Amino acid sequence: MNRSCLKIIRLLLVAAVAAGCQTAPPTGPAQRQAEAKIQFRLADIRPDGLRGPPDGLVSVAYEFCVPANDRVYQEVRRIDPGIQICPGSTGRIGCTKVQTLCLGNTHQPHWREVLLRLASLPYVTEIRECFFE
Repeated sequence: MNRSCLKIIRLLLVAAVAAGCQTAPPTGPAQRQAEAKIQFRLADIRPDGLRGPPDGLVSVAYEFCVPANDRVYQEVRRIDPGIQICPGSTGRIGCTKVQTLCLGNTHQPHWREVLLRLASLPYVTEIRECFFE
């Protein structure tokens, strides 16, 4: 193979890897700031996203507010494709008329990283456990 072919293959590989990458979860002080926004204990949740006794394991549902904006919704969905975006709902957290309620849960791969990425968004001020009562 000649050098120009190798360069093209290398560029294609780099582009393919970059396309599948997401922003890494925060670390250091940024991680502590993100964790401070999360209003429930992460230590109680197992690596598979479940908590509770062995015969009663459940995922943890959570809610937070974001600005009512399509670009924001796209950013949140890039972090968590399974997030439920609920325009017009206030949730228990009390989203305002210029905000939209988002609902997520920990029963997914890499739930901790997803949650920390969401909490690190500058417009997310807190994430609370969601109780469907």
